[in-house]
Amino acid sequence: MATKLEIWKQALVHLEKATITALTDDVEATYVFANAWDGAVEEAFNSGDWNFAKASAALSANGAVTPALGWAHAFDYPLNWLRTLVVSDRPDFAAFHDYVDEGGRLHAQTPALYLRFISDANAADDKVVTWPTMFWRYVALKLAFDTCGKLTSGDTLEEKLRQRMERALVQAKNIDARNENNKLIQPGTWLRARRGSGTGGRHDGAATLVGGQISFGEGEV
Repeated sequence: MATKLEIWKQALVHLEKATITALTDDVEATYVFANAWDGAVEEAFNSGDWNFAKASAALSANGAVTPALGWAHAFDYPLNWLRTLVVSDRPDFAAFHDYVDEGGRLHAQTPALYLRFISDANAADDKVVTWPTMFWRYVALKLAFDTCGKLTSGDTLEEKLRQRMERALVQAKNIDARNENNKLIQPGTWLRARRGSGTGGRHDGAATLVGGQISFGEGEV
């Protein structure tokens, strides 16, 4: 785990600048970092489907809001919503497409929706210690890259930081994906054919990926 101060220190290492001892040190870097921090963190949270930032919510229709034309109900997003991952009419998040995102709200015919989303609840300064290692290392590079033009005069360093940042993002996403405990894998055409269901119609069967091994449900092999 890391603190906000440690992330700023790491960003200064990437920028080849002198370190700091506190977020309030009276040096140019702390003022520049303070202005860039919120934007860098929000972009980092939006750059991947991070497991640690996922949240789910059951939404009830807002009766005080007029739904979009053609829809029966309108729904407000949760206050800590950043980006939608899944919308469903069922708590198991089964596939669902009968909704629209319009005017900053969700609209649907059903009176209840279930939303899985990227939340900014862990973006607050006091939650930085919860960030996975590779994620905060990516944020440090992102902060360094975003402020490089202000704190340095080297285009070469900026390009190096861009390349490091892109590699760090890929690595963070890969590790985050490996740390996902269970992943639902929809059965492919071959498996559906073995079941006699062909390629059409709805089928609720699936397989689960556990520790890199595919484990089919009972009666699926």
